[in-house]
Amino acid sequence: MKIGYLTFGRDDFSYGMALCLSRLKDVELYRVTPKTAKYVDVLLFSCFWWEHIYLLADFLRKAGIKKSDPTRPRIIVGGFNTFNPVPFLPFADAVVCGDGESIINQVVNGDYSADSVLTEEKKSVSWCNVSPLIGFCHDTNNIGRLEIARGCKAKCRFCAVSALKPYREVPLDEVEKALKTTKAKRIAMFSPEPTFHTSNNELQELCRKYGKTRLDTDVRLDRIGHRHMDGGVLRSGIEGLSERLRKSVGKPYKNDFIVESVRKAIEQGRHGMFFYLIMDLPGETDADFDEFLTMLHRIEEIPGCEELVLVPSPSVFMPSPHTAMEYDMIHYDRDYGSKWYNLFRGHGMVGGVNKPWKFQMAERARIFGPTARVLSMVSTRSGSEFIEIEKELKKKKLISISADGRVSCKDLKGLVDSLRPFGGVEKYCGIYTAETAPWKVLSISSQKNAPSVAQGVNL
Repeated sequence: MKIGYLTFGRDDFSYGMALCLSRLKDVELYRVTPKTAKYVDVLLFSCFWWEHIYLLADFLRKAGIKKSDPTRPRIIVGGFNTFNPVPFLPFADAVVCGDGESIINQVVNGDYSADSVLTEEKKSVSWCNVSPLIGFCHDTNNIGRLEIARGCKAKCRFCAVSALKPYREVPLDEVEKALKTTKAKRIAMFSPEPTFHTSNNELQELCRKYGKTRLDTDVRLDRIGHRHMDGGVLRSGIEGLSERLRKSVGKPYKNDFIVESVRKAIEQGRHGMFFYLIMDLPGETDADFDEFLTMLHRIEEIPGCEELVLVPSPSVFMPSPHTAMEYDMIHYDRDYGSKWYNLFRGHGMVGGVNKPWKFQMAERARIFGPTARVLSMVSTRSGSEFIEIEKELKKKKLISISADGRVSCKDLKGLVDSLRPFGGVEKYCGIYTAETAPWKVLSISSQKNAPSVAQGVNL
């Protein structure tokens, strides 16, 4: 059997697909393009991010593959973004929801009976979480990517990972097996929070033992003390701009705590810190921006801050299905790009000129604008009508796809007008209820797990 596969998005999104492919038996594997996709028996697509369903539609259009064609390959879609599987179904024979490795062989052979596989004949499915986990290292770009845990012990209200995936660890002996098999000298040991692993210190010792350099940099601020001392950059989710907003999403970091965390990082010889932030959280006001700016000024008072590169990295709120904030609305028409830019331009104005920060400020300015936010909500909150919406947007040339897979739209009015026949932009960006949410076809009960045959992961 000839299997064609493709993971949309960045290279580091391909881990789940690689793991699933490694479990396939008696098949030929081909990474497909639109020109070659017709010549395989089965197509496997992995969709991790909201943009990827647009890329999937575009790929199949360019390949000349329609679901109505009986001579086409069978199409199977998986990946993290199947937390709402409904909009994918008009493109595919089957949508795998959750961990896919334990059922990948039966699915490619046309058996869609597993509880986590949505087809046109099924009215409900369950998110699959497989246990136990085993070690698997996927080498890309001379980096070994090695999962050490799945799910998260923290329960941030906006986070789909903690909502969908119960916390499970890859045992230390499995990690060691994976380290032995990879030729890569640089290893990214990843999980939502690597220091939660019960063998955290031993993981670092294993890297030393086998001559590996750890590249993972994400860490919660309240876990910096458990982080291996490499002197490198740290990436931490601050989330809310203010104490009030951080508390509202389940990450109640005080401003004093954040400032003190930066102080400790400087004392440890860290060269830089990323602060991940979410704007447009429910209840946000201008006072929250003022509070964040005041906190940054306090960081300027820390001795040695001159050697620190601080990178506030903003995003905008996009409510994810199955989280505690799944039904919340967004203010898609707010220009957060300008708001963020102006926040830093007003720093320490002296005679109409910006006073330099004492630390090395490198704020990130790329923020999803109004059209991208609408497109993301259409992708995430659509039902089966998505395929018709995408056709309409493509027909009117309202969306374009860059060479690196970025989906964009430059005409907000045209986008909003095109959504009117489907219920309007408010349908996708406004307040939802359980009765109006198409993703409720999917149950996320962690008790409904697949057999414990091996590690499972999203396609």
